[in-house]
Amino acid sequence: MRIAVIGAGAAGLTAAYRLNQSGHRVTVYEANPHVGGRTHTEHFFEGHHLDTGAGWLTTAYTRTLAFFEEIGERERLQPMKAGPPAELIVDGRIYLGSGLPRTPAGDHLVPADERERLRNWLKWLEGYPPLGYRTFNDNESATQHMAPVSPVAERYLFAPMFEGLFEPLAEQSAEFLRSWIAASRVQYFQVSDGMDAPWKRVASAVNVRLNTRVEQIRASGMKLEVVANSMGAEFDGIVVAVPPPAGNLFVNRTVEPRWIAHLKYEEIRYSGQCRLYLAMPGTAPGAFHKRPLPMGEIASVEWQSGEQGAWGKCPAGWQWALICANEQFNKELIALSDHELTERLMSGARAILPELPALNSWNTRHLVRWHAAVPTMAPGHFTRMANYQRRPPVVFAGDWTHQGCVEGAVRSGEAAAEAFGPG
Repeated sequence: MRIAVIGAGAAGLTAAYRLNQSGHRVTVYEANPHVGGRTHTEHFFEGHHLDTGAGWLTTAYTRTLAFFEEIGERERLQPMKAGPPAELIVDGRIYLGSGLPRTPAGDHLVPADERERLRNWLKWLEGYPPLGYRTFNDNESATQHMAPVSPVAERYLFAPMFEGLFEPLAEQSAEFLRSWIAASRVQYFQVSDGMDAPWKRVASAVNVRLNTRVEQIRASGMKLEVVANSMGAEFDGIVVAVPPPAGNLFVNRTVEPRWIAHLKYEEIRYSGQCRLYLAMPGTAPGAFHKRPLPMGEIASVEWQSGEQGAWGKCPAGWQWALICANEQFNKELIALSDHELTERLMSGARAILPELPALNSWNTRHLVRWHAAVPTMAPGHFTRMANYQRRPPVVFAGDWTHQGCVEGAVRSGEAAAEAFGPG
């Protein structure tokens, strides 16, 4: 069969690779000038790069690690250095965010009665399937689920972990929170040459057309026509491996009437993200990681020396800073010009960490803008996904069909390829 894969991120490239193995003829369409999707890495010079989206892999990513082993990329994975515990600044008071947060004097943030319930809840999660999912509490939000356990922990411990990047826990399924907490008890890895390095190798083995934006899918007799850059080509099947907010531009109920309504495809949301990365020669005066609560425009500020680890790799003898915006302000911030956004993020960061050097001090300044970074797993989402049966000619892949991470993307790509069977 001749199959089109739309999107050259982890899901699309996994699907394309497996389809090729099965004997299909595959063409991958990618709107960007590079492959990798949310694993994209920005390279500054040898030994200095920034992972702009996904920043690590874990031992819970079993299918991803097996795939990398198969293609000879496993050796790129290096154990990730543990960063400093986050300082939670709650109404001006500092709590160390490692484990159950306390003040430097030892005062707990979470009250004693809630701590006991929280420990029991965490013990219950031992053995919970990391990055798999169950559905029995899927119809309640994470906030509702945590209310009888520990509202303080939900607001001041779990929310800061997620809400700088994801939508608020009140908008996420309880299953989302539970599975991510279970998945956090693992070993973490970085990819030595950048998160997208293995995906570049995968892309070299398949037919990828960069800078090719799909505009329309339409029926063409017994086949489907993909129109990209105003040119059409016929295929026997299609794997749609882009975030639904992008897929809505060309996927409609004419070409896939069976599942769009059931999956609520048109309603699936993604969180965006704005970040500012800074680097320059020298040594940071400490290892800073600050999270202000309640959270304003800035979700977190990190400032460390290069050898202490980074979102990617910063060379020894250099220092780096990463300023992450609060997802709740993303629509407003992402509309700003580069200059306005840089100034806004820097101003907010220095209000939290006044010692941070001025903008013109940094040799490297790089803005990261994600319109669609990670999916919102709203209540009921996993139940719909559990009932999704991938049936050609149009099959969906992407982290939104499993979990919002690289592992979810890989698993979805393999499932999409399997749906087409042998070529």
